[in-house]
Amino acid sequence: MSDCLSCQLLRKRDQGEAPPWDSIYRSEYWDLAHAYNTSYLGWLVLILRRHIEALDGLTFAEAADLGALIRETSLALKQQAGCQKTYVMQFAESADHPHVHFHIVPRMPEQAPADIAYRVMRQLGVPLAERCDEAEMNALALAIRGQLEALRR
Repeated sequence: MSDCLSCQLLRKRDQGEAPPWDSIYRSEYWDLAHAYNTSYLGWLVLILRRHIEALDGLTFAEAADLGALIRETSLALKQQAGCQKTYVMQFAESADHPHVHFHIVPRMPEQAPADIAYRVMRQLGVPLAERCDEAEMNALALAIRGQLEALRR
């Protein structure tokens, strides 16, 4: 789908043009990237590598890999970011991203009460000045990549 931003970003990864934060890990079916428009370091996104707009379009293999990747990504975030647990959300409702993708968000020990549970969504789509530092995103991405590669051997 040419106007889907998720598909455009997938093509950049396919061409090797994505920075580490936007290409943390690639499985046969899923890409793991850091969200580009968040103030939360470690806000990750699992994106299906083909365009579908609803979960019922997943194949059994895609669904099986998804389950394993959610678990492994959560383990990596606990170890690399120091979170207590992770939140996992899926909507695929954005006009820019109607593509099936899952947000995997670290729940940090010091997280503000105003950002607990679903309220954490207010930290997505923030102005450019409030977004995570790219160097920090890249450093975390490389640490998570190394851990996922070790887990998936």
